[in-house]
Amino acid sequence: MSVFGGDNWAREAQQRKRRVEDVVADGLDASSYKKLSNGKFACLLCSHSPVLDSPLMLSMHCKGSRHRAAESRLKERELARQNEMNKRIALSDSSGGTAKSRTCNQKFESGSKPLIEQVLRAASGIFTHRDSPEELKSRDLESNVVAQQHLDYQERRERELKFTAAGWKRDCYGKWYKDENVEFDSDEEDPNICLG
Repeated sequence: MSVFGGDNWAREAQQRKRRVEDVVADGLDASSYKKLSNGKFACLLCSHSPVLDSPLMLSMHCKGSRHRAAESRLKERELARQNEMNKRIALSDSSGGTAKSRTCNQKFESGSKPLIEQVLRAASGIFTHRDSPEELKSRDLESNVVAQQHLDYQERRERELKFTAAGWKRDCYGKWYKDENVEFDSDEEDPNICLG
């Protein structure tokens, strides 16, 4: 005889099943799964989002290595995101009006903060600092030097290509030598001397 009255064993079995599911579901983190409209469960942490038929299957899935690996990756991402937010908050706090006037050396003198925070604050001070006319001139001079080096490099590449087209080859040491299958004029330049 059933505790629910009568000999209805199907109702009793269904009630037992619901109680077991409730107990199993209570032990799971509610943010790691979603209950679908058809009564099944979908894992939100795993990349392939498996759909599981019952809370028992969901609990077995949550104990598996794939789910635990996905859970640890999620925790690592959350910690990295939190660290990034803390860094940005620290940078925004340090970029006030007083931080612009201090020099980099003064920023590194405070020994109570970790080194990475000191470096980030110093970098933010450098990037927010306005350049003086002398700094702009020196930077323009550096841009001109870089542009001249680029032109020299292009000219050298063109000369190397011209020698290669004329039949010269390079050995494993970077020295130029004449290809045996090509005829050379007697007045041609030696690339080892021109490009050396």
